[in-house]
Amino acid sequence: MLLKFCDIFNTFCQAIFFVWCCNSIANKENKISKFKSSILMALIFIEIAILTYSDIYISNSPLANFYMFILVLLSSLLFYRKSILDALIGIGLGYSLVVFLAYFLVTFYQNVLILLNLNISTEVQMLLFIYIPIWVSYYFVYKYRKYIFDVARYLKNLKHNIFFVLILDYALIFLDTLRMEWTTHDMGIVFKSVLYSIAFITFVMAIIYFAKINDKSKEVEMLNAALNEKITELRKIKHDYGSEISGLYGLYQLGKMDRVGEMLKSIVQRNQALNTAVSVSICENPIVSSILHSATSKGINVIVSDSGNYEEISITDNELLKLISNIIKNSIDVLSEVKNPIIKYKSYNSYNGIIITIMNNGPEIPEDIRNKIFESGFSTKKNESSDRGYGLSIVKDIITKCNGDISVESDDSWTQFKLEIPYMSF
Repeated sequence: MLLKFCDIFNTFCQAIFFVWCCNSIANKENKISKFKSSILMALIFIEIAILTYSDIYISNSPLANFYMFILVLLSSLLFYRKSILDALIGIGLGYSLVVFLAYFLVTFYQNVLILLNLNISTEVQMLLFIYIPIWVSYYFVYKYRKYIFDVARYLKNLKHNIFFVLILDYALIFLDTLRMEWTTHDMGIVFKSVLYSIAFITFVMAIIYFAKINDKSKEVEMLNAALNEKITELRKIKHDYGSEISGLYGLYQLGKMDRVGEMLKSIVQRNQALNTAVSVSICENPIVSSILHSATSKGINVIVSDSGNYEEISITDNELLKLISNIIKNSIDVLSEVKNPIIKYKSYNSYNGIIITIMNNGPEIPEDIRNKIFESGFSTKKNESSDRGYGLSIVKDIITKCNGDISVESDDSWTQFKLEIPYMSF
């Protein structure tokens, strides 16, 4: 009876703890009201209690524990649907603290106290060495909440953090389920297989996720290097302009106005020819380089990561030139009125060919015309002379001829053309 009362009270504390963590992490506008908090606490309490005292808990404790975490998380997401990240971090934080406490206290009880064979009942032992330490720990968590929630808010402020936090939450479920198998019940072969399969898939997705982050960091490094070069170039220009201004002032004092006019004309022409665009590249193919030069010459920033093997693809160099140049021309056209225009070119090898992606930060292509842009003669601009709308049609024809594939994705931030070009068949 004593243990049941302690367990119920501890479940009540956990429900309060989970909601408190979520509300403490949430921004002021995303916090839920006291009424909703009470409902969520009651819901979490009922979910934990049902799974704790149901038959499934007796037959397979890790499975019940897994269900419990999922239900608690889904309930929190329902109440914090305007700020999903707060629920993911809050429940993950609260559950991780509960898990660590349970692991160390239960392990200590099973491996130390039982061996000591204290002359007190099991109920009193669990009260003194498991439940009371847990409740005391909740007090210390509350006392040092500032430091704990500072860490949680740091996670919250990381970019691309929802997926990152999902990985952390699943890792927590996985480790806690293993902990319960080691200390209480066996998982069962089916549940164990499902859990390990999900863990493997999560691991693969995590690798892909961090690989993308690594690509972004390489882009930043390349841009920093290119910007440093531009800064050096601008310093030289500043020095030259300083000398020329001194020369202009000297000519003005001597009254040589014709010579002043000639120098000013030369300065204006040089200034107009000055290219402020940044171009960064890794392993750039000569054909690719020649095409992208037309973009940088028009003041468009270009980022290139060109690691694809063009030697054995099933199209000629001339066809490759047409493919890339038509998409780049189209990109240059849509970027004509965009502030800080950017084109990203990337190529890499796949199993049966190479993949090329060309991205620009121009306006979004409406979904209803994304398939039409590859039709011959279709153009979103005035086409009075009927000479527009053939570039992407040529691209489509070349890709179809070599049994490749082309797709386009577009949103408010980026438009991406993805080309899949197969290798030659021998």
